[in-house]
Amino acid sequence: MTELNPHATIALHPASCTSCMLCVRECPDWCITVDAHSEPDEDAPQYSNARRQSMKNVLDEFTIDFGKCMWCGICIDVCPFDALFWSSTQMPAATSREELIFDVNQLAASLPDARRNDGSPAPQIDEPPSGRRKK
Repeated sequence: MTELNPHATIALHPASCTSCMLCVRECPDWCITVDAHSEPDEDAPQYSNARRQSMKNVLDEFTIDFGKCMWCGICIDVCPFDALFWSSTQMPAATSREELIFDVNQLAASLPDARRNDGSPAPQIDEPPSGRRKK
């Protein structure tokens, strides 16, 4: 088995992203952009004394500008639900500055073949959130 390159690329499992914005706030290069909206959470338990309906954030847009990224991994470290992770999939070569800006679809596109840095398989795009919290 080949050794994994810990800096191959950063991958995103969109279903695990709660749009908490921790990655955006902690990024020292300001290379991550997240847009989200709130909507009622149908899966939340209903309480008889609730004054308003439970809400959840829904991810609309997630981009990483790899032209600005210094590959420090802080975004991966602060993500509480393991939505961001190092992937063994190599990042494609870019010929222009615009090709270094990856959106949610490009960040998730490497998931079918991706492996986490620890060698475990990456979650697939159609998998539900793992609920896996970092220790």
